[in-house]
Amino acid sequence: MEVILFTIFTPLLASIISLFSYSEKFKSWVVTFGTFVSALLATYLFFTAPHGVYGVDWIESIGAKIEVRLDEFSIPMGLLVAWLIAAISLYSVKYMEGDYRPGWYWFFFGFFATSMLVVVYAENLWFLLAGWEGVGLASWALIGHWYRDEYDKWVGREERVFGVPYWWTPSKAGLRAILTVRFGDSFFLVAIALFYVVTGTASLTGLLHSESLKALGVVPLIFFALGPFTKSAQFPFHEWLLTAMTGPTSVSALIHAATMVKAGVYVLIITTPIFLLVHGSELYFWIVTAIGVITALTATIIALTSMEFKLVLAGSTAANLGIIAAAAGAAGLLGLREEKLLHTLLFYAFLHIAGHAVSKASLFMGFGAVIHEAGTRFIGEVGKLWRHMKITAIAMALSMLSLVGIPPFVGYITKDLALENVFEVVHISHVDILAPALYLLLFLTPIYGLRLVGLTFLHGREPEEVHEAPVLMWLPYTALAIATLALGGYFAVAVKFPLTEALIAVLLGFLIGLILYVLLPGFKSETLQPLWEVAYRRFYLPILYDGVFPLLFTWFAKFIYVVFDKGLFDGLYHTVIPGVFEMLSNSVRRLVTGNISIYIFYTIVGILIALLLLVVL
Repeated sequence: MEVILFTIFTPLLASIISLFSYSEKFKSWVVTFGTFVSALLATYLFFTAPHGVYGVDWIESIGAKIEVRLDEFSIPMGLLVAWLIAAISLYSVKYMEGDYRPGWYWFFFGFFATSMLVVVYAENLWFLLAGWEGVGLASWALIGHWYRDEYDKWVGREERVFGVPYWWTPSKAGLRAILTVRFGDSFFLVAIALFYVVTGTASLTGLLHSESLKALGVVPLIFFALGPFTKSAQFPFHEWLLTAMTGPTSVSALIHAATMVKAGVYVLIITTPIFLLVHGSELYFWIVTAIGVITALTATIIALTSMEFKLVLAGSTAANLGIIAAAAGAAGLLGLREEKLLHTLLFYAFLHIAGHAVSKASLFMGFGAVIHEAGTRFIGEVGKLWRHMKITAIAMALSMLSLVGIPPFVGYITKDLALENVFEVVHISHVDILAPALYLLLFLTPIYGLRLVGLTFLHGREPEEVHEAPVLMWLPYTALAIATLALGGYFAVAVKFPLTEALIAVLLGFLIGLILYVLLPGFKSETLQPLWEVAYRRFYLPILYDGVFPLLFTWFAKFIYVVFDKGLFDGLYHTVIPGVFEMLSNSVRRLVTGNISIYIFYTIVGILIALLLLVVL
């Protein structure tokens, strides 16, 4: 138990220690040291710790315990998260050098790491909720880290579409992120409370063996899913993830690779065996599967048309999160038919968390180095960087091949295994609309990957002075790039090397991308321009989120102000009640005439009324 707690809380302890020094170097290295200690401890748990549940009482009145779970999901997830955080922390030492508020960054970096590890290892849903909310708070702090809102930190250009601003500053993006996830978290909290009230336990193991949970119904499950949906940026909540690119690139790598967004799909996976028991859970699993496929296709199209380095990668993250969610939902549907297959199917969904995380962490850090060295965040403003950043170019090529699913890289194996779940559900259930969507996203994925790499490193306008990134920056993402190939070989031997018809769609897309952006760059089609415009504007959803919703909220707030604040409360307390008392006082004042005979009359009447009351009562 002590080793697990040290694994979880060492980054937070290091971040607290960092507050006691004004030295930027001390802050960066003490937190980095803390993350590496956590990673080494997670490695020790991976190789030596027996599976089981360990815990101590926390808040007994609501059944909250600090309970941790070591099983086939939490142990490898903890190892993955801890090492990726350590690698990103090492990268941050140089990347964040000279930043104007290092104390804020390094404190919330460690806080973020600990919060995510709580989610990974938590056995009790109340304890998991503490980490869940911690991750949300830290994401707001780090996405909005550059609060001065300089132009080069924005997402988007200074332009308006139908009067709605299509640019997002760090402070706005941070607020956007926390409001979106808090919307889902409110339903998530209600669902956990319902689970506890109905079953008397908040333990994942207890819920798995609870007979009471069976009669709960599907609505609480959907409430619960809204937490992971918003956290993992599933459609229509994906917008916050795209504009979260305003944070430092190291934060983008942290959120997209190991923490925050992966928390949502991870929770979907580990709760699937529990929800399998609930009557009506088939509807829940269909919703998760369908939302996942819609998210994957929508985000893939957005990535294909984005004009910013990090926005392409953000769209790719949302797409892969959609694949993982769909794989988890499909595993649940197949598990309802054949429960003994559930563990294997969930493991396939889980593997893609690892396959995507390794390549995406490398890509974010690598393109962060490109932005750092070239001084631009836009595709097309700099090119032919192969001549100046050879190590970065090779690392990005390897990581991108893994991301888009080219064998034998790990991304191909894990993505194909995850999609096997969905294709099997399509085959069994004859839901034919899902198959074309999956093949389309597989076809488009290599195109946006080759577009990003080709227009950055092989073609475009060559800059005059660009240098390779410092060693502390290129070492982590190069090591992860090599790991995508090494892990691909390991998974091919230890797990499975799938060869399916889906590979045809991937290779066809790779061929098209190779022609368009490597061999013969510069192709443009006026016919496709209207479709490109819609996708580039992200299907105009920001107009809804940043235009319509705020307007409706403003109107509603004004309505509440006029009707209740100004009309009811202000009118009641400042007009009606004072008016009544004024009327009463005026009436009473007329009785005061100054005539002694009238006063005697009042006295006699008062005495008679008092005597009458005494007789009656």
